[in-house]
Amino acid sequence: MSSRSFKGKHSRGKPSPKRAGLKNRHSFTGCPSILETVAALPDSNLDELHGFWSGRSLGDRPTDATRSRAEVVEWMNDPDLIEERVGELSMSAAAIVDRLLTEPRFRCGYPDLAGDPELSYLSGYDLEASLNQLERQGWIVETTQGRFQDPEARAYTLPAEVGESLRLAKPSRRRSLFEVLTLRGHLDRLYSDPKGNSRSAPLRLREMYKMYGMESAAVARIDRLPDGVRALIEKAILEFGGILPRSLFERMKTDLPHWNGRRWRMILEKSLVGTVEKLDLASYGIRHNDETLVVFNEVALAWLRRVAVPGDPDAPHEELSLGIDLVSNLSHFLAFIHENDVRFTVQGEIFKTTERKILQHLIPNPGRELSREEVLAFIYGFAKKNHLIDRTGERTIAMTREGREWGRLDLNAKLAALLDHAIEEHDQESDGFHEKRLREIFLRLIKRIEPDTWYDLMYLPFLTRNTYLSQLADLGIDSEYEDYMQAGQNAPGEDAQRLAWSLVRWVRKRLYLLGLLDLGYDSSKRPVAMRLTQTGARLFGLPGTEEKKKGSVGNLVVTPDFEIVLFPTGDDSELVHDLDRFCERDKQGHLLHYHLTEASIRRALTEGVSLQRIHSVFETHSRTPVPQNVSFSIRDWASRAGLMKLDSKLRISTDNADCMRRFLQDAGVRPYLGKAISAGEVQLKGRISAMRMQVLLQDLGFLIELVPSSE
Repeated sequence: MSSRSFKGKHSRGKPSPKRAGLKNRHSFTGCPSILETVAALPDSNLDELHGFWSGRSLGDRPTDATRSRAEVVEWMNDPDLIEERVGELSMSAAAIVDRLLTEPRFRCGYPDLAGDPELSYLSGYDLEASLNQLERQGWIVETTQGRFQDPEARAYTLPAEVGESLRLAKPSRRRSLFEVLTLRGHLDRLYSDPKGNSRSAPLRLREMYKMYGMESAAVARIDRLPDGVRALIEKAILEFGGILPRSLFERMKTDLPHWNGRRWRMILEKSLVGTVEKLDLASYGIRHNDETLVVFNEVALAWLRRVAVPGDPDAPHEELSLGIDLVSNLSHFLAFIHENDVRFTVQGEIFKTTERKILQHLIPNPGRELSREEVLAFIYGFAKKNHLIDRTGERTIAMTREGREWGRLDLNAKLAALLDHAIEEHDQESDGFHEKRLREIFLRLIKRIEPDTWYDLMYLPFLTRNTYLSQLADLGIDSEYEDYMQAGQNAPGEDAQRLAWSLVRWVRKRLYLLGLLDLGYDSSKRPVAMRLTQTGARLFGLPGTEEKKKGSVGNLVVTPDFEIVLFPTGDDSELVHDLDRFCERDKQGHLLHYHLTEASIRRALTEGVSLQRIHSVFETHSRTPVPQNVSFSIRDWASRAGLMKLDSKLRISTDNADCMRRFLQDAGVRPYLGKAISAGEVQLKGRISAMRMQVLLQDLGFLIELVPSSE
């Protein structure tokens, strides 16, 4: 397409304003100087030119045209004055100047300006008017020379000295992300500018920030906004977290007729609510380059707090909780691996037929967010990465020493390891460059919410995203992104809104799966709320959770036919964790029903649960004495499973004659065999501790429990 047809497309046939006083055209073969630019302007333009650069009213210029031009040239060579005057330009004129600064020799053709997405909001008439204004004030010069193929196509360039001055001043002229996104940064810039007359002491700034940052004060300032703007701000906070780019505004439903960034910026900054600024986050790996309405982080947080905690009648229509099912399912998975020959494919995956068998051993309630297959995939990935399982030379998967030691960890240690894996795990639906930092910030902010209280699902993700954006420069994300791209990685494609959405997806797929958060759904079964569980509060170290844990005693009823019923007390995660290890869960509702079996006892012993621990759980939490047949059966099943007892004197014993025979005949055991004490007891030899001997014998496939010495 020729430059003429391109020009016609964007001008839409509208007449251009009269170019009064600009008939004497000069073409420059290079970048013109300030002296040449001023000399090219007609005398009829001197009143406006002199008045703009002097800052005085029109008509105050010297009558001598030569002197007037000389004064303008002197002012235009002052970098500080250039920076001051460019701040007085209209938003469209300033955008054109910024566009020219990005071009070689500060030159850009009219077709490129008319087709620039950042200037697309200007009609052909408005673009011409802005160019005309810049010419009259000496900012730009029209030229037809240079790299443009059509000699009749218009091009515009900045005077050389003006362009260099603005390019050098550009970083300081533009507000930092912290200054744009936060009330603290805005106040610091507003009242600490060394060039201004309103410089305030640091103590005074802190007092002002404390006063304006109060939640009640921030909400009151939003309430006092003009009706149309207030509705826009509320919508921007609730739907976009307080960061609304123009491109999204133009697609959303609103009562406002059009984007009016200049007016909104004036209103929002005067009210200390926010601003409107051109945000370019491409250098940080975020697909966002647009004029953006910003509600300061502190103000958005105050408004979200006002509406983020659902209460009657806005409580979730349906509440779902997974508790510590994932930890229990991981134990069941490891037990299956230990007891069965699980083969893997060439790609290292478990065969589908075996996968279906494993699923039958998992708790059949993965919730609404994940399928059972997805839960198993997460467990398998965690077990591989943390070396709980390993491949053998026979193309089977075996449980490792780390896998056996996993069963001895307490619930908090297991959850912490699973959470670390979830933080590092790559989300296939996101680019992966920002997700780990966002998750870490989210987990720091989650400590600010109250356990067992429902919050809007977007509350913490928006707060996390905004905090991250305001820290991009301090975290050095631009340098990391440059290294990331130089390493040949794919360019991240997430915009600011998707950063928050990816966090929501992580909350639903991982924190909910770990039982750290519960999810609330509306009547359409859409997730709308979340709450921190007591398990999550303990893991994150929230104050008061340890006391609740100590005071929370579950109530068990153990029947002679090996049925166990748990009557919940509100925080039974530790007790549920124990029961899931050595019982089979039958039903789950208001009451939890378990069944004690020989297979479940064998699984628990394999995982490292001691026989003493099993008896202790029943004796501590049962409402009534444990039936004698249940206690006897537990000991008998343990013996039949091959449980052997090892004391501190390295004496090993068992009631299972077949187990003792196999033990004595094992080639790995023979170097440690001493004298036989009785048919069921043997003295071992070796200068090692009982704990070390336990590990050695477990590596040989024996179930060993440490017991105190009888002497």
